[in-house]
Amino acid sequence: MLFGIAASIMFGPVFFPVANPLTATLLALASFGVGFVARPLGGILSGHFGDRYGRRPVLLASLVAMGTATTLVGLLPGYRQIGWWAPVLLVVLRLVQGLATGGESGGAIVYGVENAPAGKRGVFGSYSGMGQSFGALLAIGAFTVVSAAMPESTLLSWGWRIPFLAGGIVTLIGILALARTRDTKDFVSEGGTEKADRTPLRVLFREHPRALLLATGLSVGTNGLIYILLTFAITYSKDNGWSGSQALVGQVVLVAAVAAAVLFAGALADRIGAHKAVVLGAVLTAVFNFVLFGVIAGHSQIAFFAAFAVAGVINALITGPTPVYFASLFPTKVRYSGVSLAYQTGAAISGFAPAAAVFLFDVSGQAAWSVPLFGVLLAGILAVCTLLLRGSAKEFETEGERR
Repeated sequence: MLFGIAASIMFGPVFFPVANPLTATLLALASFGVGFVARPLGGILSGHFGDRYGRRPVLLASLVAMGTATTLVGLLPGYRQIGWWAPVLLVVLRLVQGLATGGESGGAIVYGVENAPAGKRGVFGSYSGMGQSFGALLAIGAFTVVSAAMPESTLLSWGWRIPFLAGGIVTLIGILALARTRDTKDFVSEGGTEKADRTPLRVLFREHPRALLLATGLSVGTNGLIYILLTFAITYSKDNGWSGSQALVGQVVLVAAVAAAVLFAGALADRIGAHKAVVLGAVLTAVFNFVLFGVIAGHSQIAFFAAFAVAGVINALITGPTPVYFASLFPTKVRYSGVSLAYQTGAAISGFAPAAAVFLFDVSGQAAWSVPLFGVLLAGILAVCTLLLRGSAKEFETEGERR
């Protein structure tokens, strides 16, 4: 999240100094997408070790790697100090973040769902979405504060580093908290490391190829929609006359709305079924994106922030139910591998969605409908994959799923 915001606003002039500002932004957003290339590999590695040796140690290792890389980004000199080594090292650190995220995101989903009591899988699974939302809220809030507290020259010189260094500290707190916990009850009840399969990835591909493929499509739609809201919307807001601070406040409102609504969305998944909640969220997102980007192109500040709040509540209908839906597609013995590989492969593809949105916006002559139409495609992928997976999600079946 930190990297995505910085890539949208600051990394262009700091690490990619070229004559055309749009080209600099495109290169910076591409560096954001590069990290997603490493996420499937991180998902494969973390899934293998998570299914073999337990969820907790792999999740801990992922957090350590993420915290280290984030801190080092905050200490990295810019192009003016070390030339082309600056963007090269930035990309390397982004790759490390990608590997770490490959284990962290799937691990958090599995850890939450496997520790949930019966009938509360949706709520407990949505804790991972709430945690990501609060993390994003802290990231956006930090950038909003530093952007408002100093002139742009100071922000580009050293102010942008503050959120990354603070992010390293926050990650350390998470590491210390997780270190005091035990492994999940589902993993332990299945026999733990003694009865774990030696090659869970092989079992995954042999026994669950359809679920893996469709879950990857589910991830493409889920992540692509949120990345457009969290990164391209900032660039689009600035292009339409909103200041960087106003654009970031809009993001604060968006993520705060997601964080406030995501547990209710998880509870809704327990009540009516995760697939119904996700499809509802996909349809509403596809429609409301046209409203959101139309409002951004306008000049009403109240409407600007209200539109981001509504977009956040709608997105929670996707963010809340998807964790338990992912986890329900795979049995315990390959769950970490299945969730991580599907989620991260989809994220690797959708990580380039902001850059694709910039490209489509440019080639369409900056037409206001271009990016919302791209959102319709992503929402369609999400809804179709969810419906096709309807019969596969059986292990955590709720009353709502049985209806």
